[in-house]
Amino acid sequence: MAQVYVRRCGDYENVQGDVKSIFSPFNKLTSSGGTALVKPNLLKGASPDKAVTTHPNFIIAVIRELEDAGMKVIVGDSPGGPSSKKFLKRCYEKSNWTRIPDETDAILNFDLSYSHVPLPEGRVLKSVPVMNVCRDADLVVNLPKLKTHSLTVFTGAVKNTYGMVPGLMKSAFHGQYKGMKRFNRMLLDVHDAVAPDISIMDGIIGMEGKGPAGGDPVKLSLILASTDAPSLDHVACRAVDIDTSKVPLLREVKLPDIEVVGELPRGVSIDYPKGGSTPWWLPETFGGVMANLYMKRPELYEEKCISCGECMRVCPEDAIKMNQYPKISWWKCIRCYCCAEICPEDALEPR
Repeated sequence: MAQVYVRRCGDYENVQGDVKSIFSPFNKLTSSGGTALVKPNLLKGASPDKAVTTHPNFIIAVIRELEDAGMKVIVGDSPGGPSSKKFLKRCYEKSNWTRIPDETDAILNFDLSYSHVPLPEGRVLKSVPVMNVCRDADLVVNLPKLKTHSLTVFTGAVKNTYGMVPGLMKSAFHGQYKGMKRFNRMLLDVHDAVAPDISIMDGIIGMEGKGPAGGDPVKLSLILASTDAPSLDHVACRAVDIDTSKVPLLREVKLPDIEVVGELPRGVSIDYPKGGSTPWWLPETFGGVMANLYMKRPELYEEKCISCGECMRVCPEDAIKMNQYPKISWWKCIRCYCCAEICPEDALEPR
């Protein structure tokens, strides 16, 4: 049986006590010391008030619990752009994570090296490229943000492990695994390779609408935690009234019996997208055609665009060409929404 802990909380200014309380069932995992990788959500550099990334106060509260247990802490993720120290530093700065080494003994990771984790029983992947900072850690603490997602409906603990796949390899996997079934099975393979020991979800301020980058912040006052990431995602969806049968990833995993420790909120409901609406039972070739016909394509707000070309660089299908502004090919676009997620000005949106 998987246990999922749920705690109602106040705000980020007084989060330490709430984190201490929800962390307490996992204290035995930190008792042997060693190095912990804290892996928050760093989709891209974004101000904490936009709810795109895990809030720095939440990260710091978790770090303090780990340090009190005698662990050395490294904080790291690989955002959805080029794998470079310069880009990573900019994302840390925009997300206000540079506070972390000033207020704790933790360090921010800049080691971009990776190696392949064998996964002979993988659903679609037989090996997974995983950043070495994750492989070398004694404990992996996964800190997802509670958010909606325009492609996968919901993004939580399982999908947050995708950040351990380096840089643009993530968008390349979108191109290789286009069908919703294959894409979500790939996400589950990545999760299995990363193998987080604990997942603690920042749902204090979540995101609804067109997530994971272009949605609206919503106050939920929730923290959820579990050693079983899929079960945590299932309970998080229930907590905010997302129909779990409409979340493709949860349809691809066999969940254990789940015990909810704590009370789920009542009357909390968030707006969530339909996500990948291509019929999952169709062969992948037909699924791609259906995606072009029925799924929303990223559209550009020219008044926001700064012509930086990040969208073109991240596109796995070479579907974007830059003139004065990006031009998206209707038939090449696979509706993965990588361009909308990475855009620094939120100038692209599925609509």
